[in-house]
Amino acid sequence: MRLNSKAFIWSTVVVIWLIVAMTIVVEISAPFKAFLVQFAGHHWIGKSIISAAAFVATYLLFRKSDESGDLLKGVFLAVGSVILGGCVIFSFFLWHFVT
Repeated sequence: MRLNSKAFIWSTVVVIWLIVAMTIVVEISAPFKAFLVQFAGHHWIGKSIISAAAFVATYLLFRKSDESGDLLKGVFLAVGSVILGGCVIFSFFLWHFVT
């Protein structure tokens, strides 16, 4: 079985933004945080399980996609998502602290 690098990249990008969204929603919504705690014992573990499942699901969704294209562009997309996602989370917590 040959792994599809494009599917890995897209799965990574999807999971990065899912984690960013869940991190913000957990701080805003007590019921969502309670759901994650009830689901896995701690909200961090709940987010991790959901993220791993989302990675597998999106990889399976994209695994048949054509691998044509520049791999380096995909790597830059993933790294850019990490940096931008980190900035979004930092900005949210900064705003949350200030207000």
